[in-house]
Amino acid sequence: MKINLPITGQEKRYSDDMTLVSKTDTKGIITFANRDFVEISGYSEEELVGTNHNIIRHPDMPPAAFEVMWKTLKRGLPWQGIVKNRCKSGDHYWVDAKVVPIKKSGEIIGYMSVRKAAARADIEAAEAAYKLAATAPETIKETAVAGWKKYLSIKNGIPLWILFVTLMMIAGGILGIGGLNLSNSAIQSLYYEEMDPVQVIGRINFLMADNRAQVALALHHDPVTHPTAQHDHPMTFHTQTLVKNKEEIDRLWEPYVKRIANETEKGLAEQYWQARNRYVQEGLLKARQALEAGDYPQAEQILLNNVNPLYDQANASVSVLLKHLSDRGLAKFTQVTARNQTIAAVAIAGIVSGCLILIVCGIFFFRVTVMPLHKAVLALEDIAEGNLSGAVDSGGYGEPGRVMAAVTVMQMHLKVMMHEIQQSSDSIHSQCHSLNQLMMNLAEQSEEQHDRVYQTLDAIVESSSGLKAMAASAAALMQSVEGAEVGTAEGAAEAPASALEPMPAELLALFGESPEATPALEPKAASAAAAAARPAVSGGLERQTQEVASAASVQAMAVEETARQLRQIAGLIVNNREAVQGAWAASQHLEQTARELENLVKYFE
Repeated sequence: MKINLPITGQEKRYSDDMTLVSKTDTKGIITFANRDFVEISGYSEEELVGTNHNIIRHPDMPPAAFEVMWKTLKRGLPWQGIVKNRCKSGDHYWVDAKVVPIKKSGEIIGYMSVRKAAARADIEAAEAAYKLAATAPETIKETAVAGWKKYLSIKNGIPLWILFVTLMMIAGGILGIGGLNLSNSAIQSLYYEEMDPVQVIGRINFLMADNRAQVALALHHDPVTHPTAQHDHPMTFHTQTLVKNKEEIDRLWEPYVKRIANETEKGLAEQYWQARNRYVQEGLLKARQALEAGDYPQAEQILLNNVNPLYDQANASVSVLLKHLSDRGLAKFTQVTARNQTIAAVAIAGIVSGCLILIVCGIFFFRVTVMPLHKAVLALEDIAEGNLSGAVDSGGYGEPGRVMAAVTVMQMHLKVMMHEIQQSSDSIHSQCHSLNQLMMNLAEQSEEQHDRVYQTLDAIVESSSGLKAMAASAAALMQSVEGAEVGTAEGAAEAPASALEPMPAELLALFGESPEATPALEPKAASAAAAAARPAVSGGLERQTQEVASAASVQAMAVEETARQLRQIAGLIVNNREAVQGAWAASQHLEQTARELENLVKYFE
C-alpha cells in the first residue's frame, strides 16, 4: 500500500455545496477530476489526470477498508463510506464517498467517485473504527448482504412461493382424502365388524324367539283345548318352520363364527351357542317330537318347563354378546369420531399454519420487494424532479437490491454529468469571452486597416491622375517638337511668341529644372535661341520626351492596377469584418447555449 507523506494533521474543511468528482479506469488511473476535487486536493488537473487515485490516500486509512470497497465494486455494486484523504500540502479532508462501477455492454470499464462533506458524527465514528482496524482489521466487514440472504430474490421467491402453496394444497388434499378414506374404512369396519354381527345375532335371536312362538302356536291345533279354532294351515306348518329356522340359524352362525377375531367375543359367542344348542336339543326338538306325535299336553309341558327357561338362558347369553358388540361398536365409533376430530384439528391447524406462513411470507416479501421498489420509485421521481442530492439506500438483496443499486449508479452518473456540463459551460463562457475580446480587437484593426487602405487608395488615385497629366503634357511636347522641326527659319522668325510656351512643371521636374529657374526670353531672342539650339537638343529631347511619356503611361497603368488590388483588399477587409460579425453572433449564440446548459444544471440540484 502506498504511503503518502508528509502529513500535517491539519483538517481542511470545505462547503457542503461542493461535490468532489473523479473517474478512474479499472486500474485506478484518474481519467477525470472536476474543479471542486482539484481545489480541495491541492493538485492541478494535470497532476491528477493520468495518475493513480492513491495519490490522495491518507496513511491513516486502513487497507481493510479499501479491500472491502474493492470487493463490493468488483461485484458490480455501489460502495459508500467515510474516507480520509490527503491534500498535496499534507493536510487532510473527510468525505462521504459513494463509488459506483462504470459499465459498458455489461462490462466494468471504470469507477466513479462522488464525494460530499462528511457529517461530524460520521467522522468521529469513522476515526474510532479506523483506529481499531489498525490492530484488528477484521472489525471492518463488508456491509453488502451475504450468506443465505443472497438467494432471496423475486426469481427464487416466486417459484418457492408456488411450490409452497402447491405443497400445501397437496398436503391438504392428502389429509382430506386420507381422512375420508380412513373414515370410510372405519365406517366399513364398524359396519362389517360390529353392525353385521349385531344384525346376525339379532336375526338368530329373532329366529329363536320365533321358534318358541311356533311351538306355542302349534298348541292351538290341539282339538281338546281349542275345539273351535280355525286354522288355514296344518300343524305341520309350525314344525316345518322350526326346521327352516334352525337351518337358517346354522347358516348365519357359521360365517359369523369364522370372522370372530376377538377372544372375548369368541368366548361370549361360544357361551351363547351352547345355550342355544341346549335350547334346541332339550326344548325345541322334544317339543317338535311331541307335536308331531299329537301329544299336545306333553308339548305344552315341554314348552313351559324346557323351552321357555332355556330360551331365557340363551337370550341372556345373547344379550351379553350383543352388549359386548354394542360396547365395542361404540368404542370404535368413539375412536373414529376422535380420529376424525383429530384429522379436522390437524386440517384446521394446517390451514391456520399455512395462512400464518403465507401472511408472514407475504409481509416479508412485501418488505424485501415492494418496499424497496417503492423507495426506488420515489428516488426516480426525485431524480425526475431534478433532485440529485437525495439519499438512496443502495443496500438490499435480490432484484429490489439491484434496482436500488442501479438507481444509485444512475443518480451518481447524472450528478457527474451535471458537474461535467457545468464545467464545460464555464469553459465555454471563458473561451467565448476571450474569443469576443479577440474579435473585438480584430474588428477594430480591420476598421483601421480599411480606413488606411482607402487613404492610400485616394493617394494612389491622385498620383495616377498626375501621371496621366504628365503623359498628356509629354505627348503635347512631342507634337510641339515635331512641328518645330518641319517649319522654316522664316516661319520660325515670324512665329508668334505664343508658339513657344513654357515647359510644364512635371517635365521640368524630370529634367531637374524648376519653372522659376527658366527666364522668359523675348520673342526674337527666343526664336534665335531656339533656332540655334534646335540642332543640338532636337534628337535628345525627342527621345527623352518619348521615354517620359512611355514611363508615365506605364506608371499610370501600374498605379491603376495597384488601386484595383487595394480595392480588392478593402473588399476582403470588409468581408473579414462581416465574418467577424458572424463569428461574434455565433459566439453570442454559443454563450446562450452555455447559459441554457447552466439552467439545465440548476434544475438538477
